[in-house]
Amino acid sequence: MKTLRSFITAGGLVSAAILMPGQTPIASARVAIDAGNQAWIDGIKAGDMKAIAATYTEDAVDCGRTGECVRGRFQIERHMTTQLESLGRARSAAVKTWGSTEQGSFVYEWGEAEATFGGGKRLVERYLTAWQEQPDGTWKIFRNMVLPDK
Repeated sequence: MKTLRSFITAGGLVSAAILMPGQTPIASARVAIDAGNQAWIDGIKAGDMKAIAATYTEDAVDCGRTGECVRGRFQIERHMTTQLESLGRARSAAVKTWGSTEQGSFVYEWGEAEATFGGGKRLVERYLTAWQEQPDGTWKIFRNMVLPDK
């Protein structure tokens, strides 16, 4: 009886682990996310918002820290261009992924992006991004949200 109870308990734990939502992202998603983060770093340094916008889906939504949102890849590119005109090109930039989890055809990633510009201007933003697997197997940003500081 004790063996049967142990077997049932172990089977329940294995089933729960298999059915638990949120798993480590698959390799193709991780590669795409890392490439997307590098596109942000390279784009912010070069002033190439088109390269950054290319990581978004056509119908993506990008929201700032105060809750304002921009919809659509083209509008997101225009918004980024306007924002960065006052800052200039970044001298340095980095993205730190703090975590990610996969659920179905989405990977949720969170972390911090930062850039340093001339004149001591600095951008530091915590983010939560939903990456969506596309029909061709690529991964693009479906939703991006800058998190408020407090």
